[in-house]
Amino acid sequence: MKQEKIDEQIKKNLFSAKVNVVVSAIESIEKKGNKLYLPLIFDLLNSFPEPEIETEIKNLLGTVKDKEVINSFMRAIEDDKYKPIRKSILSACWQNGLDFSTFLPVFVDLIINEDWEIAFEAFTVIDNLEFLPNTEIIKISVDKINNALPNVDDQNKYFLNEILAKLK
Repeated sequence: MKQEKIDEQIKKNLFSAKVNVVVSAIESIEKKGNKLYLPLIFDLLNSFPEPEIETEIKNLLGTVKDKEVINSFMRAIEDDKYKPIRKSILSACWQNGLDFSTFLPVFVDLIINEDWEIAFEAFTVIDNLEFLPNTEIIKISVDKINNALPNVDDQNKYFLNEILAKLK
């Protein structure tokens, strides 16, 4: 089995001052499909890059198909360091169609605790799940929702009620 590693030149190019060099590095990562670059990609997106670079990154994240990257996405979503780009990461989660169902309670927590934009993206991830998680994860999520319903605003309450309907 071939060991994946990060190409130091691509890593260097990701943080170049030249937009075309960065875009080329992102395209190389997209072709190679190496999941080890994801934390670097999140760091780059979190550095408020030029609009062209931001678009390339969002396109890449929204088209990832390797299920082994799910944990990288979830680590980034849960890491406060990436809070400024959480909405973009969540958007990529529902766009790329990977199975995030085992992380249902995390998305429910986001709906309960975050502002409307983040809650909407987290809701969209759940709404687009092709498969529901096991009954234990569903029970944890339903309990979280039922405990939170009296205390959330109307918009988030709508999302939570819709999720309850989907889980029944």
